[in-house]
Amino acid sequence: MDFSTDLFDRATAQGIAERFVRVLTALAEDPDRRIGDVELLSGVERERVLVGWNGELRGVRGVSLPVLFGEQVGRTPDAVAVVCGGREVSYGELDAWSNRVARWLVGQGVGPESFVGVVLPR
Repeated sequence: MDFSTDLFDRATAQGIAERFVRVLTALAEDPDRRIGDVELLSGVERERVLVGWNGELRGVRGVSLPVLFGEQVGRTPDAVAVVCGGREVSYGELDAWSNRVARWLVGQGVGPESFVGVVLPR
């Protein structure tokens, strides 16, 4: 196998080649298998990615995104939340805008567990 030494060291190139062979072998054994179903990582690699690189386990609070967003608004209402083009919107502004949209939706009959499709210009 040839590879660019400007981009890859020997170990990285070897790993790419091994994964390629793994895919080819799996597809040769089962030609009807979807490529996306072929496992690229070896057991050791999978363990490294899922366990070794993730560090210590941390508890996650069982709260919803709206609760987390509300907490952020309370902490930093003037901080930039969204940037689009040259326009910046603070957490406070985004909160006010989303509340106006929510009230409008409720006025249209939307309630809990309702699905709403939203199409807006970027």
